[in-house]
Amino acid sequence: MAIQRRVVLLAVLLFALSGCALVDVKIKAPESGLEAPIPGGKQRQIVVVIPLKDDRANKTRCGVQKGGYGNETASAICEGDPAEWIASFLARELTASGFTVLRSEDGARDSAVRVEGILLQIFAEPVVGFWSTTVESDFQVKLLATSKTGLQAERTFFSKGELTNVIWPQGIFNDSVRNGTRDLLGKMINAILELMNRYPELGFAPPDRSTRVVSTWETAR
Repeated sequence: MAIQRRVVLLAVLLFALSGCALVDVKIKAPESGLEAPIPGGKQRQIVVVIPLKDDRANKTRCGVQKGGYGNETASAICEGDPAEWIASFLARELTASGFTVLRSEDGARDSAVRVEGILLQIFAEPVVGFWSTTVESDFQVKLLATSKTGLQAERTFFSKGELTNVIWPQGIFNDSVRNGTRDLLGKMINAILELMNRYPELGFAPPDRSTRVVSTWETAR
């Protein structure tokens, strides 16, 4: 009897979702970034270019909605520009980390690091299972870091947000995107801290002599 009740409940859920899954999902930018700041900025200057360059293959949607059988039924549409809010979150989290974040190079030190990025992917979709479904959100962003003292570095970041439930309405999509955004921000902040700690002259008042720095970040997953 217990198994029969579960089968009946699953059938009811699939029927209920069949209507909801025909409606496009509206993905909103997360209300907040990291749950806690990552310290270490030491008031070093960093210039963050907002927005990121949007280089996604498909800019018209940010994912797909699926029915209870795993069939694609509708699109997931981003409300607002993800290339803008990801870059804005990055600037906000760098400030929380203790960096002096500038919007332009006007008045910046020669040693200030200029960070610009390219949004390569943001895509949310349900992975439908028998008893539950996981909404996965995949992000891919490339950051390029330069300075007038000669820094040249780039790194590609991959992140994934996941949330599992028996149903997957719009709120589950947004929570999954929030988790993926936080994962992405954490990786980017830690990588920037690692880079600037490797070359401690970056972001501070210029040294007595010019130092040329060339670095290559590895792809981060």
